[in-house]
Amino acid sequence: MKIIDIKPRGYCKGVVRAIILAKKTRQEYPNEPISILGSLVHNKYIVAALEKKGIKTINTPFKSRLELLDEVEAGIVIFSAHGVSTEVKQAAQEKGLMYLDATCEDVQSTHDLIKEAKEKESEVIYIGKKNHPESLAVVESFDNIHFVTSIDEINQLQIDLDKPLIVTNQTTLSTLEIANILNKISEKYPHADINNEICLATRVRQEAIIKQQDLDALIVVGDPTSNNTAMLARIGKDQNIQNIFRIETLHDLDLRLFKRHWTVGITSGASTPNYLTNMVVDYMKDLNIDNPSLYPEIDFERILD
Repeated sequence: MKIIDIKPRGYCKGVVRAIILAKKTRQEYPNEPISILGSLVHNKYIVAALEKKGIKTINTPFKSRLELLDEVEAGIVIFSAHGVSTEVKQAAQEKGLMYLDATCEDVQSTHDLIKEAKEKESEVIYIGKKNHPESLAVVESFDNIHFVTSIDEINQLQIDLDKPLIVTNQTTLSTLEIANILNKISEKYPHADINNEICLATRVRQEAIIKQQDLDALIVVGDPTSNNTAMLARIGKDQNIQNIFRIETLHDLDLRLFKRHWTVGITSGASTPNYLTNMVVDYMKDLNIDNPSLYPEIDFERILD
């Protein structure tokens, strides 16, 4: 079996910054209660590792960030890398909480772009995934923007053609999928100012898969709730890779589904600990498929490295 460690993969700069911020906050405030509003990043192993450091994640499905803030009574609150509305920041201040913002700079750039457009009274189309925290932060922050989740929704838009039109998007979407949506918008609204905000980390990780030729299988390591991880798997499918395996850790890998003659690529989402991906790469490179060794145990002390 030929194993290809596809790079770049794993942590992006926004995730690295968020994790460093959380660890530094605990070091500087060893006795303060620390809460993270929503998952710091989309990976349950990171959430568990932070919990071991006494950093609590407040995350109830389908609750807004403002509603989650109601569950924080005291101490320090950290806003996740996905962004948060000004209203949430103001509410944290009013509760007497110290807050730290781990918003990714690429996500913040999108917020700034929309804010500037709204100040100029431009129409704004924002493309994103429904109920994703990054998209929710945008929708909660700005009134009267046009939120689009698929190409089919474009024909339903009611745009004031007498106003300038700005188009932007969630940073972790599929580069192939959003290209189709942007092309459709350009056809319908030729005057639109298109801003493809797919972040560089997402783009280069997806392009690395597109460049691969003749893979029999692709292993994508990442949390099931991670959109950028899902997009890597989707890119693989769009490239007609016949066998795609989405796993959280090496322990989820079913070796009975693999063939000895396969060429297997391994990648991981931008919120996946490198430690977990390296476990998969190292194991698969040393694999004797006729007599596989036991999977090693996960060391939670290394998750945040």
